[in-house]
Amino acid sequence: MLKFLHSRRFCTAILLACVATTFASSYGAEANWTIRNKPRNTITVIAHRGAGDLAPENCLSSLEFSWKLGAIPEVDVRQTKDGRIVMFHDGNFKRILPNADPEFQKKTIADLTYDEVRALDIGSFRGEQFKGEKVVSIEEIVDALKADNRRHVVIDVKQVDLKALAKAIYDVRFQVTLTTDKEDMLAEWSEICPNPDGTLWMGLGMMNDEQLEARFKTLREKNFKGINRFHLHVTRDANGELSPTPEFIRSHGDELRRRGIEFQAMPWPTKTCPDAKTDAALFRELLELGAMGFGADRMDVAYKVLEEFYADSPEDWNIRDNIPLDEVVIMGHRGMGNEAPEGTIETFKLAWASGICPEADIRMTKDGVFVSFHDDNFARILKDAPEDVKKQGVQDVTYDELMTLDVGAYKGEQYKGQRVVTLAQIVEELQKDPLRLIFCDIKNIDLARFARETEAVHPQICLTGPDIAPLIEWKKLAPRSKSLIWMPTTWSGTPENLEERFNKLRDQGFCGLDFVQVHVTVDENANVKPTLDVLRRVGTECRKQGIIFEVISWTNGDKEYVYRTLLDAGLASFATDFPTKTKEALKKYYDEKK
Repeated sequence: MLKFLHSRRFCTAILLACVATTFASSYGAEANWTIRNKPRNTITVIAHRGAGDLAPENCLSSLEFSWKLGAIPEVDVRQTKDGRIVMFHDGNFKRILPNADPEFQKKTIADLTYDEVRALDIGSFRGEQFKGEKVVSIEEIVDALKADNRRHVVIDVKQVDLKALAKAIYDVRFQVTLTTDKEDMLAEWSEICPNPDGTLWMGLGMMNDEQLEARFKTLREKNFKGINRFHLHVTRDANGELSPTPEFIRSHGDELRRRGIEFQAMPWPTKTCPDAKTDAALFRELLELGAMGFGADRMDVAYKVLEEFYADSPEDWNIRDNIPLDEVVIMGHRGMGNEAPEGTIETFKLAWASGICPEADIRMTKDGVFVSFHDDNFARILKDAPEDVKKQGVQDVTYDELMTLDVGAYKGEQYKGQRVVTLAQIVEELQKDPLRLIFCDIKNIDLARFARETEAVHPQICLTGPDIAPLIEWKKLAPRSKSLIWMPTTWSGTPENLEERFNKLRDQGFCGLDFVQVHVTVDENANVKPTLDVLRRVGTECRKQGIIFEVISWTNGDKEYVYRTLLDAGLASFATDFPTKTKEALKKYYDEKK
């Protein structure tokens, strides 16, 4: 199916992909997907044990340090003798307290009470400057997360009761990912924690292709239950070759992405690869093989490689070489464009089933119910209604009054009886499949309330609009979500000032955008406004940020030559009123490479 984004975190949120259902996966194998297809500011970098090698592990200052860098700290949790959940990795104190009595070094967190654990200095082993760091409680982690909803933490379970952990992190559950090397634990977590997020890690530099594939076979049998991310440890063997092999990494990374699972890779030091932590070439190779994020002991190295990788985006980029066909994002304008009634639940279901990401225009009824409806009034949709009804809009009627209106019949007798869809219905449908994505064009809504009512599905919502200010506010309210700014060059603005407006976006740091959409016109002679040169320059700049560059053609959008012309200019995505024609044109374009 032609869609495509991940979801759970583009924030990862990551852009992750919807599963292909219309086109054969063999097409996707021809395009070597890389992380450049995700917004640069959403790339997941996991700070091993809190801050990797750059600060003491599993302490509050290491978490703050990682968040300041933009990374996600990974912390290890255990329970004390009196049942308190705290951060601590090792099974004893030998490494962390090298000067302690040998008998004490043999003890574990479970042998001490919380007060006894808090009395320990866990920073000095890393240097005098870290002296006095204390073991951190789960309550302190939760408080730190509450201080900023953009923060995230990965919790590696060592010895903890899962129900107690779920209760402790409930208020910040959308900011927490559970990680373990036990898939059964993640399956259990998915039953215990509302809206769970889970990472399975594997390897430790000791597993070859055959051993890893055996684990994958089991995961497939269990349908990857509870797994939203996969974290693979990669090293080099005695011959300097990757272990697991590049072929394994690429093929299984592709499989994970198609399942909507974020594929993270971590350079892992071994006797044959002692410098993995600082091996920039290894980090780069993992990106070329399709890694979607990193685990790292040296986040500084990871970020340097990422910066260079994005900056190296080629100007002659073409969609066929970089995005599998079944992962190309096609937005169905107002749901399914001209092919079905606008903004009904039937249309949205049709779109998802067809590999289309529907767009919904969100308004609020007189009594405060969020619904999808585009126009300011009912005149176009209710052709036979009384004139006084036609002059009204969603904001003038109550929810009950709105639901008496037939908004399908204008499209034909076969659509008679379809009703306006509510936001609650949209959320319910999104929850049935975490790979579904919907674009929400805001009309007259309370953003804060909209964020609250969609919290469970934020990674599946892309808010859209022509102004950057509401999108900036949205990302503050819903950092796990996506955003798209659309730039009209027809009724508002001109093709000539597109670059000026785009430059303003650049000056603002692109404000966390996931998509930039430009409205174009294409005439019968394939003349494009804005010009192809302008579109190419905008597209190149977008790719260097990992932003998906999308266009909608307001003229001749049902013509194959329109898509060929735009695709040759480096376009990566389309909004359309003719989704079937768009899909056909894309398939033909990809077929030409075979």
